Amino acid sequence: MTTEGYAHEYELAAAFADALREITSTYIIPGNHDARNVGLVHFEKLIGNRKFVHHDSDFAVIGLDSSEPDINDGQIGMDQLEWLRRELDRVPDHLCKIVTFHHHLLPIPNTGRERNILLDSGDLLRLLNEYGVDFVLNGHKHVPNVWMIEGMVTLNSGTATTRKLRGETFPSHNQLRINDEMIAVDLINTENGSKREIANYSVSVENDEYRICSYRHSV
Repeated sequence: MTTEGYAHEYELAAAFADALREITSTYIIPGNHDARNVGLVHFEKLIGNRKFVHHDSDFAVIGLDSSEPDINDGQIGMDQLEWLRRELDRVPDHLCKIVTFHHHLLPIPNTGRERNILLDSGDLLRLLNEYGVDFVLNGHKHVPNVWMIEGMVTLNSGTATTRKLRGETFPSHNQLRINDEMIAVDLINTENGSKREIANYSVSVENDEYRICSYRHSV
């Protein structure tokens, strides 16, 4: 939301967030830049909570804060891991489980030297697998990517509003379309609005348990 976490940047970011909230339900988690210069104080005051839970009739989304003050590295931390466990305990098995946080959980191809992966990614991976989380949504690396591990989809977004582009990528964001039988992921060009489907998953609920049956990736 910001570059250096300063108050004047957060004032502009808050106006942008308010405009989004007039259109649709909007949830925001901080990134590594937002945590700079004690910026999380402004985040909580002007943007909202640094983590969230949203339940719908088809899915549950849980957002976490992976940022660390004044460094690009990130972690979830023991307190948030325990909080996440409690929240996942409350999610019915027949719902699609989505967890989101800023720092990438797995290495991302075509981004150069790997760095700034979550410091406690192993502990988090074990917890996500234990609770059968279906989707993990990340950012940070500025390159769109989709990967599946142990039946869990890890989906990274590109960069929508900056020119920190890698290789031949373009400013973009991801859109998930969810219904009873399918989840599709569209990569949307932020500059011209064009889009293409980069992943498609057929889903079902068997014995009151949500599961991904088959998939297709085309990033």
